[in-house]
Amino acid sequence: MTAISALRDQADMLWEPHSKSMGKGLFELRVRQGSDIARAFYFFFCGSKIVVTNGFVKKSQKAPRREIERALAYKADWEKRFGNG
Repeated sequence: MTAISALRDQADMLWEPHSKSMGKGLFELRVRQGSDIARAFYFFFCGSKIVVTNGFVKKSQKAPRREIERALAYKADWEKRFGNG
């Protein structure tokens, strides 16, 4: 099962190390690809809909602040255009 399939089918059951809350309704999906770990941010909309905002290959222990800020900006834009669910 791919990470996106797992997110779609089992979002409410994904915990670390696969998914982590980043605060403010934002979550991080973790995907191991060889020796790299790819990350994608997502949030829930209208209850069960999931919006994936942006992704990156993580090079350090902490998620880069600019990537979190980018994801939060995408989330705010989405909620402004479509309501906040």
